[in-house]
Amino acid sequence: MAIQMLCESKTEQSCQLAEGVFPPRAISGKNYDFEEIKQQLLRGPRVTNLAPVFERIASGLTQRPRKEIYAAPEFLKQNQELADYHDILKRNFGTFLKHGCASIPFLLEELVRIGVAVNKLAKTTETSNKPFSFYETSSADGTAARTLAEYAAGRIYTLTDSPNEANEIEFKRLCSHSYSQFYKGCFADITPSLIKQRYGHFSGGFDVIWENTTFQMYGNFRDEQIAYVKRLLKPKGVMIFLEKMNHRDQAEYLRRESIKDTNFKSLYFSAEEISKKKSDIIETMERGQTTIESFTRVAYRHFEHVHLIWNSLNFYHIAASNDADSIEKFLSFLENPHVPEQFATTELGELVPTIPL
Repeated sequence: MAIQMLCESKTEQSCQLAEGVFPPRAISGKNYDFEEIKQQLLRGPRVTNLAPVFERIASGLTQRPRKEIYAAPEFLKQNQELADYHDILKRNFGTFLKHGCASIPFLLEELVRIGVAVNKLAKTTETSNKPFSFYETSSADGTAARTLAEYAAGRIYTLTDSPNEANEIEFKRLCSHSYSQFYKGCFADITPSLIKQRYGHFSGGFDVIWENTTFQMYGNFRDEQIAYVKRLLKPKGVMIFLEKMNHRDQAEYLRRESIKDTNFKSLYFSAEEISKKKSDIIETMERGQTTIESFTRVAYRHFEHVHLIWNSLNFYHIAASNDADSIEKFLSFLENPHVPEQFATTELGELVPTIPL
């Protein structure tokens, strides 16, 4: 089966799916060749030409922020849970995530917000005497998962994967408990059979899966990518997508990038470092990005409920589920996001799929 790619040129004024327009809220009945999808993923930039670039960042040899990054005090003052979670996250901060939080405006605050909400969801979810389970795809040194598991004190067990040795070393150095596990390799390796063989306590599926800017590093065939990972999600589970998106208006996309680089990244990186990352990673990554409109249409092939829960310029956080109660509880547990007006470019709420022009 040849994987059908999405048409995602940023200069296009419309976006057509390879299979044509489909009705909103249609749940996919398509048969997927998961072995072919896996092989396509294993040929992706993240594990081929970009692999050494990410290894250098994870090792702290390049793209290291020149100062510490902290969450905004006004955000943490919303309640004590946020402040407590932030303290644990900072203690767990790995090399690669420091780079990530210095690169994506206000991601640190968002990780705290999501972690507190997932923990609250775990407290209210029946898991048949098993710990609540959380899987994060291609998430470097596992800072988010390790923090969540430590904060939950055994209520939540987590799995992280990364193909980089430096991230595995950092994970082992910083993990202070037995609730989190690490798989060194591509997320394409994390299949139901591998879970059964190596991680039997996750064999019933995951309650929450977090796709952490993963798909864009492998290509823009979101339908197949979502289907591939969703096999690991419990029927009532919640899947969260952190993605950088293209925009149908190239000028608007570049305007947002300029704000990011000038008003945020410049606090942590030199102009030379920012330029170097564009040539080393971002130009390749942009070819794997999709648009929010196209992502929404594809998401509704797999989920009945799709909500935009956070936006910072060209970055988006989307939560999806096929269970109304699960998604409603998760949304109710989210504190107010911290994104200053200049960076908040898209209204949050339930996403509505649109028909391409």
